[in-house]
Parts: sequence; C-alpha cells; structure tokens
Amino acid sequence: MRHAHALALLIGTLVFVALLAHVGPARLWHDAAVLGWGVAIIIAIEGVADFLHTFAWQRCFAPGHRPATLRLWWPHLAGAAINFVTPTATLGGEVVRGTLVPAEVPGTEATASLAINKLAATLSDAVLAVAGVVLLLWTVDLAPEVRGGVLAGTGLFGAGVFAFLVVQRRGRLVALLGERRTFARLLGAERAGRFARAAAEIDTRIARFHAERPGDLAASVALHVAGSALGAVQLWVFLRWLSAPADVSIVALVFLVARVLDLAAFFVPARLGAQEGARMLAMRLAGLDPSLGLLFSLVLRLEQVTWAAAGFAAYAVLAAGRGRSVRAVS
Repeated sequence: MRHAHALALLIGTLVFVALLAHVGPARLWHDAAVLGWGVAIIIAIEGVADFLHTFAWQRCFAPGHRPATLRLWWPHLAGAAINFVTPTATLGGEVVRGTLVPAEVPGTEATASLAINKLAATLSDAVLAVAGVVLLLWTVDLAPEVRGGVLAGTGLFGAGVFAFLVVQRRGRLVALLGERRTFARLLGAERAGRFARAAAEIDTRIARFHAERPGDLAASVALHVAGSALGAVQLWVFLRWLSAPADVSIVALVFLVARVLDLAAFFVPARLGAQEGARMLAMRLAGLDPSLGLLFSLVLRLEQVTWAAAGFAAYAVLAAGRGRSVRAVS
C-alpha cells in the first residue's frame, strides 16, 4: 500500500509539473495578479464551509453528549489537515478527530458520531456526484463507451454507499471487524474481548441513531451538501474577479464535473495533479480556457495549505491541553 501511494504521488507530481509547463508560469502570474484580493475571499469562504461541516458532525451526536460547535470546529480542522497531507483515504483524520473530541464525551459516543458523520458526508458526496453525472451527460456529447464507463462508475459508487448505510442501520459496522479471528490473534483474547464489548456498544448507538433520529441524519447530509456547495461560490468569485463568463450553467458544470473527478482520485495524496487536471478538463467542457482551471486549482491549493496550517495549530493546542488534563488526573 505504501508503494502504491508513493507511485500515485510521483505520477501526480509529474502531471502537476507538466500542466504548469504547458500553461506557462508567466500567464499564471499575470492572471493571479489580476485576481488579487479575490484569493482572500476564496480562502475565507472555505472557513464558512468548515463551520457547516462541523454543524453536520454535531448533529451526529446524541443530544445529551452534543459538544458546542467551536469545541468541534478545532478537531474538525485538525482532522482535515491530517487528511490533506497523508495518504490515508480520510481515515487518519477521523482517528485524530476522535482523540480530540471533548473529554466529557464518552469514547463510544465519539466513535459512533464519527461513523455516522462519515456516512452523512459520503451521502452528500453521492448527491453531488449524481448531480454532476446527470449534468455531464445532459450537456456534453460523450462517446458511448465513455458514457457507459461514467454510468458504471456511478452505479458502483452508489452501491458502496448503500451498503455502508445498510450495515450501519443493522448495527453491524464495528462488529464485523471485532468478529474476525485474525484480529483476535493480533490483540490477544483479553483485549479482543474488550474491543468486542466496545464495538457492540458503538453499533448499538449507531443503530439507535438511525432508528430514532432520521431527521438528524437528513440535516447532517444537507449541511454537508451546503458546505461542499460553497465550492461553487468560490468558483463564481474566481470567474467574476477575472471577468470570465460565470453564469449559473457554467459554474454548475465546472463545479460538479470537477467534484466527480475529485472523488475518483481520492487515492492520490492531496490529489496532486488530479485536482489540477480535473479543473482544466471541467473548464474546457464548459467552453472556457483550461488555463483558468489550473489557476483556480492553485488558488485552492493556497486555501488548502492555509486551513491545513490552522488545523495543525489546532491539533497542537488541543493535544497539549489533553496531555495536561491527563497528567492532572494522574
């Protein structure tokens, strides 16, 4: 797996460099100078999106254990920073979020909330992916084999999301891991037994959430969709600032097509090269200059680095505070 990630990173880096050379640094610098303070607005919009994603996570806690939004925002940023810089397919960030949840929240509740929030975020991705595929097939004349591949990929993704939902609703998400004999051999009988009991409690909490609070799941999905959709607002600001066409149909096509391609490139660390190529292709399909896609991706890189730095700062502060609390209890 490590070699696969290294290969993906190498290929992504080569693609990134090739795209930069193709467009030319001089042209990118000229357009970036025109964009100016628009970059700050785009970065700020991402902060609002992070708040919406935090609200979505908050709805996944039981009402009696629901932390304040600001106390979840910092763990959310820390997890996003880990996901951005490490090839963990977003799992590493979830572990970090779980360790930084306020200490008064039971561990099983924190873990259950993360699993439910992951499902809600995945469902929101599915909503945007379906919208992107429909718009792509409606507006772009694709070859039959390409159209078939897009539909097949969408079907597989939808089947995976549905299976994830069914496993959670049946209360079998964590138990599937705890029941494996190889897992028990690795941990030992005593630790495996403790894990199995914790897994059963987590699965019970998740199943109860789905049975008793479907409205909270719907609200979490809607908040995730709203947070992700602010990417379209970022794109609109970018195009308007550069005096490029920015009507609703163009913004929707570029944003949704790029979003679909981003989901397909989840295994590439930081989506290096893939993010740039996706936006250049989306701009071309919308009838715009592909170089705008490369510049927009570079602006998004700056935004990602900015908020990743904030996330690592949050991690350092929260981890230090958690360490002091543990020493005080000891």
